[in-house]
Amino acid sequence: MIQIESTTDYSKFATITGNRNLNEKKIQRIIDDIDNGLNLLPLCPIIVYKENDRLMIVDGQHRFEVSKRCDHPIHYVEGQNLSLQQIARLNSRQEKWTQKDFLRCYIRVGIQDYKILNKVLEEFRIPLTTTMSFLMGNSSSVRNVNDLFKAGEFKVNHLEETKELFKLNNSLFGRYVFSTDRNLLNALQRIVKKGLCDFDVLRTKISKNPMMMDKQTNYKNYILNIEKIYNHRNNSRVIIY
Repeated sequence: MIQIESTTDYSKFATITGNRNLNEKKIQRIIDDIDNGLNLLPLCPIIVYKENDRLMIVDGQHRFEVSKRCDHPIHYVEGQNLSLQQIARLNSRQEKWTQKDFLRCYIRVGIQDYKILNKVLEEFRIPLTTTMSFLMGNSSSVRNVNDLFKAGEFKVNHLEETKELFKLNNSLFGRYVFSTDRNLLNALQRIVKKGLCDFDVLRTKISKNPMMMDKQTNYKNYILNIEKIYNHRNNSRVIIY
């Protein structure tokens, strides 16, 4: 039978390196509830495991912080030692962590692929899931990529190809609000692989006719849109895909 312990010795507890940052708004909401007579802390113990005479907080950082600030006892349940990857998976199942929480977690653990991912995100400002998909390989479904990412198993398989694609995309479409659209990037990647497009010509055509480029609902329509611009005022149609 699980036993809930309690103590006011806050020094016995420690947070795990890489666990997510505290959300001050969430802390304040819990404090406000307590001030208004709704104290659920005794019913929601934090989960800890023992390591070198310290109780490492697996789940419940915010409740721990609230207890400290309100000078309330810490209610806790002691469980088995968990790795940070296992803690991330636990939070994934509970849908508590955001993508940024997972990214920060695995960077702090020292997983190189996540450090590379973060650098690409900072350089190109393309949405996380889209960036992951291109770095890992578009053969993987979005759901599969996200599952691997949360489990700490994301791998960078196409770094240089992805960076070159993102640079080209910025040089061609950076002016548009939809420049980070996954469908646009997918269309551009397909055109690149065909090897039929002169991107200097395309860049000039877009610069002269910026209103011809529109947001599309899928990669096929983006390809048609790009081909239309590429062939604008040409005497004969040039196939680029």
